[in-house]
Amino acid sequence: SINGFSTFFVDVAMGIVTILFNRQIMIYLSNDALSIYGIIINISTFVQCCAYSVGQASQPIISTNYGANNINRINETLKYSIITVIFFGVIWTLISLIYPNLYVYIFMSPSEEILNIAPSIIRVYALSFLILPFNIFSTYYFQSIMKPQIAFIVSVFRGIIISGTLIMLLPLINKDALWFAMPLTELIIMIFVLIMIIINTKKLNNRQKIAFEMKNV
Repeated sequence: SINGFSTFFVDVAMGIVTILFNRQIMIYLSNDALSIYGIIINISTFVQCCAYSVGQASQPIISTNYGANNINRINETLKYSIITVIFFGVIWTLISLIYPNLYVYIFMSPSEEILNIAPSIIRVYALSFLILPFNIFSTYYFQSIMKPQIAFIVSVFRGIIISGTLIMLLPLINKDALWFAMPLTELIIMIFVLIMIIINTKKLNNRQKIAFEMKNV
């Protein structure tokens, strides 16, 4: 069903984006840059897993309370979930900005050239880690409040349409601009997600208000 497709597509899209990145790196950059991208993908997987944990933990709570029309509990769970994904995003981003070559030493015995170019690449790409957990969590949230269409839009546009377009176009401006593809994608999607959360939170609160008034008629 469409309600489960969104979270499934997150993983599928990661593979598609990886292929596109590999292609563009080989065209515009170097084998060393490709090696660094391999490291980044592994780290990005860990960041995504943090987002999955929050989404999977909150989804049954939110969906159950949605069915029970307990909107206050939904809002409370949403608040704590957002705080948690922001925490994960900040931690991973700070580690990446402060110790970028830590990842390099974990995954390989690097050459001097890789150590020289890795920090700037990792720091730029890692800006996406600040927002990534929030955007992935949002797909779970929208599914839980029976808004699979919004979750679908977030997954597809984040996973392939916006990211794929930027991956193909940015190197035409500057070859190193390729690394900004994911930070820009996450930023654009975050703006859409925030708007949708605000709109749907208002709808849920109005729904609870109407139910309360009808109950007391």
